[in-house]
Amino acid sequence: MLITDPIEKNARLYPEKSAIEIEDQKVTYPDLLENIRRIAAFFSYEPKKGLQGKAALYVPNGIPFLQYFLGAVSSGWIAVPLDLKWKQSELMERLHQAEPDVIITTEEYKDRLSLWEGKIVLVADIPQYESEEAHTTTEDSLFYMGFTSGSTGIPKCFVRNHRSWVKSFACSKEEFGLTDRDTVLVPGPLVHSLFLYAAVSTLFLGGTVKLLPKFSAVKTLKVLQEKRATALYAVPTMLAALIKEMESAGNIPSLKKMISSGAKWEPGLKDRIQLYFPETDLIEFYGASELSFVSYINHRTAVRKPLSVGQPFHNVKLSIRDKNGNEAGPNDVGTLYVKSDMLFSHYINRPDANKEVWSDDGWLTVGDLAKADEDGDLYIIGRSNNMIISGGQNVYPEEIEKVLNMMEGIEEAIVFGTPDSYWGQKVSAAILVEDDTLTVRDVQRFCRKHLSVFKVPKQVIFTKELPYTSSGKIARAQVKERYSRGVYTK
Repeated sequence: MLITDPIEKNARLYPEKSAIEIEDQKVTYPDLLENIRRIAAFFSYEPKKGLQGKAALYVPNGIPFLQYFLGAVSSGWIAVPLDLKWKQSELMERLHQAEPDVIITTEEYKDRLSLWEGKIVLVADIPQYESEEAHTTTEDSLFYMGFTSGSTGIPKCFVRNHRSWVKSFACSKEEFGLTDRDTVLVPGPLVHSLFLYAAVSTLFLGGTVKLLPKFSAVKTLKVLQEKRATALYAVPTMLAALIKEMESAGNIPSLKKMISSGAKWEPGLKDRIQLYFPETDLIEFYGASELSFVSYINHRTAVRKPLSVGQPFHNVKLSIRDKNGNEAGPNDVGTLYVKSDMLFSHYINRPDANKEVWSDDGWLTVGDLAKADEDGDLYIIGRSNNMIISGGQNVYPEEIEKVLNMMEGIEEAIVFGTPDSYWGQKVSAAILVEDDTLTVRDVQRFCRKHLSVFKVPKQVIFTKELPYTSSGKIARAQVKERYSRGVYTK
C-alpha cells in the first residue's frame, strides 16, 4: 500500500467532508483527490534524470504545500520539502545534496533561488493537465527526502519508502487511538517531519487536518476553545507557550489527544498540562528521522515513570548493547538499536554514514544511549553525537562552532546544550576571546547572518580559559558540566 492510496476511498466515503482546513479555506476529499491527480499529471510530463524524479517544494505552509507533496508522491516522484527559514547558504547546501529535477515555488520566493542553476517552476505557471489516475509504484518506492546531521554537523540527506510511513500510520491508529472521526490540529510547519507526518497520517486515516499558516499560541488556543479539534500535535516549546497563554485566558478546552515529540517534557510542564487538560490523553513519543516511531508513553496512565519514554510501539523491537555488542541488562546503559518496518532507507551519497548506523543483522542505531528497567520501560540517557534538542529542533554544535570560529575576535568556541524549562535545552556557547570589547549581541548578530534563528546561541559565555583533553581538543563534557551548574568565567 502507498501513503496516498486511501484518499480515493475517503473521497467516496466522505464526499462532503473537509480533508484540509486553514483559516477560512478548506478542501474536501473529492476536491483533494482531483487536485492530487492533476498535479500528478503535471509531474508525469516533467523530465527526470533517474528512475524517480525529485521535486523540491519551496512554498509557504498551507493547503498547496500538502497537495503538491501528495501529487508528486502519487506520480512516483520523491518529494523534497525545503524550509523557507533556511539561510541561502543552508538552502544551497541542501539543494546540491538533493539534486532535485525541479523546484516548485512561488513568485514571492523565487529570488531566493537565484543561485540555483536547475529548473524552477512557479506555482502560478504550472499547466492544468487533465486529471489522471495515480502512477503505479510499490511500497518499496522512495517518496520522501529530508535532512539530518551527524556528529560533524554536516547535513545528511536521507530517504524513506512508502512502507515506512504506512506501518507508522498503524501506530497512529493503535497506540494513539486516532480514527477517521478526528480533526487533527497541526500548528507547526509542514517542512518539519513531525507535522508533515501528522497531516499525511490524518488524511490516510480519513480525518480532517487543520493547519495554521505559522505557529501562534493564541490561534492554537482559539481553535481548541472553539472545540474545532479533537487531537493536537506539538513540540514541547509549543505546549509551554500554549499553557502560558491559557494562564491568562482562564479557559480549559476539551481535547481527546495531545501528541508530542522532539524533546522530553519537563516535569513542571507536564504537571501544568495535566492541570489545564484534565480529560486529555497526553502522549509523548520518542523517535528520530532515521528510526521513525520507537516508544511512547501516555502520561495520564503512566504517572509513576515521568522520566521514561515508555514502551516500544507494537511493531518495534529494541536492543540495548554494551560496548562489546552484548545485550545490556536491566538498568544498564548502552547503545540503543531498533528494528522495525518503519526505518528509513538510507542516506544519499554517504556510504560511510550508512555503514555507521546500520548493523549487518538489520538493526539501526543513531547513537543514542539508553537503558530499560525491569518492566521494559525505556529511558534515553543522552545523544552520543552531542546533538542538542532545542524547542523540538535538532541542533548540532559543530555547525555553530564553525560559524563562531569565523568571527573576528574569537579564538575558540565550544557549543553545548544547557537545561531550560522552556526550550528543553538551550543552545549555549563558551567562547575563548581575543577581544575584550566583544559583546553577546555582537556574537548573536554575527550568527544570525549565517544560521537559522533556532541555532543562534541564547546563552553566550566569555572566558579566558577552556579545559582541554590530552589530545588537545576542548573537553566538551567538562565545559557542559561547568556551565550547566552556572559557574561562569568572565
